[in-house]
Amino acid sequence: METSILEDKVIYEQLSEICDWLHKNLYYDGYLIRLLDLIGATMVGVKPAELLKIPISEGERKNLALEELKIYFSRDKNIKLREIKKQNGRVQVLFYHSTSLENTLCNKTNLRFLRGLGYPFKDVLGYIGHPSLKLIKINGWKIYGSEKLSNKRYESFLQARTKVRELIYPLANYH
Repeated sequence: METSILEDKVIYEQLSEICDWLHKNLYYDGYLIRLLDLIGATMVGVKPAELLKIPISEGERKNLALEELKIYFSRDKNIKLREIKKQNGRVQVLFYHSTSLENTLCNKTNLRFLRGLGYPFKDVLGYIGHPSLKLIKINGWKIYGSEKLSNKRYESFLQARTKVRELIYPLANYH
C-alpha cells in the first residue's frame, strides 16, 4: 500500500518546525494562521504552488503576515514565495514548494499547461474547452470527465490542509 505524504517523517518534522516558529514568533495573528492554512498543501509538497492575493495593509497598519512568511521561508530550502505584482491594495504572491514544482515541471505534458499546476490535467483541458470532456461537478474546481482522479487529488489537498490546520490552529491559544 502506498504511504501518504502526510505520514512522511520529514514532512511532520517540517510542520513541527513551522509550529515552533509560530510559537516563538512575536507577531502573528489569525491572518498569518489563515495564510498558512491556505498554503498548507503547498508547504508539504502535495501541491506544487499556490497563487494568492494578499492585502498590503490592514486598515492603517502594514500587513506583517507576509513579511513574517518571507523571513521564515528565506530559511527553508523547499518553500519559497515570490511577489508577482501589486494592484488595488493587494499583492499577488506565488508560494511554491521547489521540489514538488520541479517534479511537476519535468512532466512534459505539464510544461504546456502551466496554469494547471497541481490540478488534474484532464480538468485543465476541460476548463479550457476540450470538446470531449463534460463538466461533471464543482468540488474545489471544475471537474471534467471521470471524477476519480480529481476526487483523489482534491482529497490530498484537503488532507494536507487539515494536517497543517491541526498543527497551527492550537497555537492561537498561546498568544
